[in-house]
Order: sequence, then C-alpha cells, then structure tokens
Amino acid sequence: MPYRLVLFDFDGTLADSLPVALAVFNGLAPRFNLRPIVDLDAARGTPTRQLLKQMGVSFWKLPRLIRAFQEAAADHMDALKLHTGLGPVLGQLRADGYRLGILSSNREDNIRRCLRANSVESHFDFVVGYPKLFGKAKALRRILRAHHVDRADVLFVGDELRDLEAGRKVRVSTAAVTWGFHAESLLTAGGATYLVRNPDELLTVAGKGRAAL
Repeated sequence: MPYRLVLFDFDGTLADSLPVALAVFNGLAPRFNLRPIVDLDAARGTPTRQLLKQMGVSFWKLPRLIRAFQEAAADHMDALKLHTGLGPVLGQLRADGYRLGILSSNREDNIRRCLRANSVESHFDFVVGYPKLFGKAKALRRILRAHHVDRADVLFVGDELRDLEAGRKVRVSTAAVTWGFHAESLLTAGGATYLVRNPDELLTVAGKGRAAL
C-alpha cells in the first residue's frame, strides 16, 4: 500500500537554501567567534555534529546561533526558491491523495513565507518548526500522535543524516534526496530506505509504501 503521509524537511530538501545558509553562517561567524565554511564540498561530506565541532560551535553556543541564524535567514525567505521540479511534484502528490507535511529546524513563519512565495503553501496539511537542531525524532513522534498516523504509513524526506537518524529512531521510512546539503556518499552510508536523485522519483517512492521494505 502507498504511504499516507509524506513528511518533508525544509532547508535543502524543499528549499534551495544552501547558498543562503552558507552566506548567513559565514556572516555570523565573527560574531560567535566561529571558523567560516570555506570548503563546501568538504562540509557536505561531514556529519553535522562533526562539522559543528570543526567550526567551533560549542553546545552552549548552539541555541543562540540557531536563533541568530533564523532571524538573519528571514530576510531571504520571500526570494527563496524551491529546488527545480519540486513544485509540480508536490502538486501531483496532493492530487493523488497524499497528506503532506513539513518538519524542520527552521521557524514556521520563515517556512510559510517561502511556501507562499512559491505558491505551494496550500499543498501542506501542516508545518512544524522544531526549535532544536537535533532531536527531530521527538517532534516526529508528536506528529504521528497529533495526526493519528501509523508509522508504517509515513515517508520522511530529508537531505541530512540527522533526518535519517530521526526516521530510524521512530521506525519510519526515509527518502534521502541528493540535491540538498549532505553528499550522496554520506546519505548512502546513513542507511536511508530510498535514495532519491530526481524530484520525479518521489512520486514512485511514495507509491511503493512500507511493503517495499
């Protein structure tokens, strides 16, 4: 049976936000006494916790950095585009009867501004902005309870190892997209249920359902 709920990460997965994220982080680096990201390919091949350590982001700095990052990123939301080809795919998923949602570490108001600017906000049943970089599994469990969805009926689509980790902890299927932040080699090692290289492939993956595992 096909999945019932297709749950998306936002930054990197839906939104083509990597250039903005890089510029915002490097712009904040002096303020927080951090090392800027100068080798993007190396950063994309590094797990998030390890990358934060390399950049000098300590545990106590992280909450303040996230708040500052989201505030700075807000200025770019109206101009931020979805990855090429995703708009029609979202429309087709909706037309085919899937429920769509978003679970992101970004703020809900930021996300909705981008969705409205790209004329896709109406495709989504809900948007959840989880205020922590790690711990998406907790938010994912809350979504399952709040929307009365069995974990077997959920496909979580993301572009980072932490998305795959959350899906694994909650035991939902995951689709790792290769057009986002983490490199394909890292995502492959992360054990995603599906590896997606083209937005159109999401239509096929969503139709496979849990029975394909």
